[in-house]
Amino acid sequence: MRSRRATRLLQRRARQVRPVSFDGLVEGVDHLVVQAPLTPQTHHTFDRATLRRMKPAALLVNTARGPIVADTALYEALTEGRIAGAAVDGIEEEPAKQRDWQPDNPLFELPNVIITPHAAYYSEEAIGIVRTIAAEEAVRVLTGQSARYPVNELSAGA
Repeated sequence: MRSRRATRLLQRRARQVRPVSFDGLVEGVDHLVVQAPLTPQTHHTFDRATLRRMKPAALLVNTARGPIVADTALYEALTEGRIAGAAVDGIEEEPAKQRDWQPDNPLFELPNVIITPHAAYYSEEAIGIVRTIAAEEAVRVLTGQSARYPVNELSAGA
């Protein structure tokens, strides 16, 4: 019987997927989609130095939290032609959380960036579904069943 690791490796090969380092990823991609949690380790992952290593024709898409990409570094990269464009689902400062917010971020003035509010999931239907799934998962776990949507994969012996 194959180990999980061996099975995953064979699946990657079948799909022509290969692991790369972060540096290799940043330097080699034409399109980079960021989908990561905001933690102290991911804050400003895409800073001036990282963005300078990307290809001039590269497009950066941040669908994660705004502060993973440093706004000033992104502005410089876009205006200096270090990257071709960006689409960000939110900026470092989240306007929706501030009363009477006025847009003064220079990214809003650039033709090669698209900015959307970090609220793409939001709808009355989505809120109801999220609440239902969370409640059902809590009931499953509290009654001794396995979670259908675990956040962390449990290792053997945990």
